[in-house]
Amino acid sequence: MFRQADPVAMPVESRASLAALPAPGMRMALYVLLLMSLISLIGSYDRYLVGILVESIKHDLKVSDGQVGLLTGLGFALVYSLLAVPVARLSDGGRRVPVLACALILWSIMTALCGAAIGFPMLLLARMGVGVGEAGCVPTTQAILSDHFPERWRATAIAIATVASGIGLMLAGVCGGWVADHWGWRAAFLVGAVPGPALAWLLWATLRKPVAGKTSLEAPTLPMTMPNAVGTLLRVRSLRLIYLGYSLATMAAYAAIGWIPAFLMRSQGLSASQVGAGYGSINGITMIVALFAGGLLGDMLGRRDRRWVIWQMAGCCILACPVTVVFLLSHDLHMMLWLTVPMTLLAMGSGSTVYATIQDLAGPRLRATGSALFLLFFNLAGVGIGPSLVGWLSDALHGRFGGDALRMALVGISFTYVLGGLIILLALPSIRRDMTEASQRGAPSID
Repeated sequence: MFRQADPVAMPVESRASLAALPAPGMRMALYVLLLMSLISLIGSYDRYLVGILVESIKHDLKVSDGQVGLLTGLGFALVYSLLAVPVARLSDGGRRVPVLACALILWSIMTALCGAAIGFPMLLLARMGVGVGEAGCVPTTQAILSDHFPERWRATAIAIATVASGIGLMLAGVCGGWVADHWGWRAAFLVGAVPGPALAWLLWATLRKPVAGKTSLEAPTLPMTMPNAVGTLLRVRSLRLIYLGYSLATMAAYAAIGWIPAFLMRSQGLSASQVGAGYGSINGITMIVALFAGGLLGDMLGRRDRRWVIWQMAGCCILACPVTVVFLLSHDLHMMLWLTVPMTLLAMGSGSTVYATIQDLAGPRLRATGSALFLLFFNLAGVGIGPSLVGWLSDALHGRFGGDALRMALVGISFTYVLGGLIILLALPSIRRDMTEASQRGAPSID
């Protein structure tokens, strides 16, 4: 066993040497990346599947847009967000693999129960159950990846896993829409539940032994309590601003993910499979490119000057607003499909960089907790309030705008992109200092 100083505090020459891992270590890192990517893919499919099924569920269960907003927004995000931090504390306490395996099995069971729901209350409870399980997904997968990859390549590794989430979102639209058109929306949920238990078994069978020193199993200091850990993170100025700004920006992004398929069905008269094959494919492929390229760009910019990652995050958020508004106000389907590319590139182009920056700012012993605290704000605002607010606004505006009520609700929420981007820019003066201080919150060791 040997000990290694934190990469953030090391000079570039030393950090470069970290990339030259021994062959067994590199093979294990790549295996972990593959496994975390598959888990991220399944989690994303199960999480976003309901978006393509909105119109089918509305017709079958006779629910309003406001009720659908609970399914795509607060009903899922509330439990997902609130449980993310305590689950992450378990993960940071040396239990990352058991936490992730149990979470994977739980959300798969709840996804199957979504397909078995006989009414809206049961479907809402099952969706909340999916949120309970998935609360252990993103923070734990990112912490495991950060345990196996040095800081120099961390954003790229997280970008690849996040790209897998984009593939899951695309499959939710393409495959979920096709299954729904041929066998019904219930079958689409059942299909999404199948791979989870097998991946959970593979995870438990191959990764039960934690990476030494990368969890609190070999912590040189006593483990933090959850209040102390949260307080430590919230005292980091750059983290607070990124949490708040990106959460506001994603109110628009996740409102679009939850509602644009239904918007296209209503405004263009398309079926679920047509939306999945057209918009879903373009959106999914572009998201994959955006997340991967954004992660690579974040690594390149971060090595030059940490302030550039702030410009990347803020710039993508601010520029996404006008492109999204033009997309929503267009009535030509071909123009909308073309605009899907820049809209998605900007909306998702800094996602991988945000996650990697949070991992760096949290420090080696608070990685899962830092990611989970981000998810608390991010999901309550973005995944929770965003889609729910659009549903309520659509119902409220129906008397004035009729069939365009959903369009106007989506246009209104798009301006949260700008507000979020401006808040992120406020982190420019403190980002480099906060990165340095994060490296002093504990140096891990590696077998």
